[in-house]
Amino acid sequence: MSSPGVPRGVSPLPDEHGHGHEHDPDGGHAHADHARDGHGRVEAAAPTAPSRAVVINVNEHTGALVLASNASRSGIEVEIHPVSQPRARTHVWVLPREGRDGVVYAAIFPTLESGDYAVLDIDGSIAAVVSVPPNQVTHATWM
Repeated sequence: MSSPGVPRGVSPLPDEHGHGHEHDPDGGHAHADHARDGHGRVEAAAPTAPSRAVVINVNEHTGALVLASNASRSGIEVEIHPVSQPRARTHVWVLPREGRDGVVYAAIFPTLESGDYAVLDIDGSIAAVVSVPPNQVTHATWM
């Protein structure tokens, strides 16, 4: 169930891989295909359809993060972690997202404990540190 002003379509709850995932309006999740990596872990495959909706879940302890990007990073996972906990990483894909003004590219972390997060670049270095306050959606870029 969505709150007023919050689009339908994405679960803010983590899946079995520890990350939130998007649901299409027909009920399937956007990364249904999985493959094994070289270490026996199961990794989700990038979604193939544009994302139409994301449910953001913020409260007095959590916020959300929207990282605007560009078409060249579409399908690439962006990884973040709390600054104080480098091993507590989470990731989502940069996806094309249909909006009022056309398609934009963004990675959306729909619910994060409030705090400072390191946004990692493709090479694993820290590209930026972003503060995610409670009860808010923080906007930043990952280019």
